[in-house]
Amino acid sequence: MKRLDVINIVAAFSLVLPPLLGTLAAEQFAEGPDALEEATVHAFGDRDKTCLAWTDSCRSCQRAENGDPVCSNIGIACQPKPIVCTRRPEAAPKQEGAPKQEGAPK
Repeated sequence: MKRLDVINIVAAFSLVLPPLLGTLAAEQFAEGPDALEEATVHAFGDRDKTCLAWTDSCRSCQRAENGDPVCSNIGIACQPKPIVCTRRPEAAPKQEGAPKQEGAPK
């Protein structure tokens, strides 16, 4: 085989291979974006808007003042566990007034 033929074959593969790989990756992502989203600690805050802080036992995240998630770095050799919410907004306490006594000053 001549050197020019080898160069032409390599050039042809370089034109065909990237779109083919992109199509395969898109098909794989289309099958399971929910599974991928569930696996990321950053996306958990987007799925559960009422959660103020959450963790996967390796990283801890909380909502910043603007609502975006802020997460710590993962530790060395940490094995993430299922993500759980660790803090939710506190319910406003009910304002129960003391019973008024008759004749008491206002």
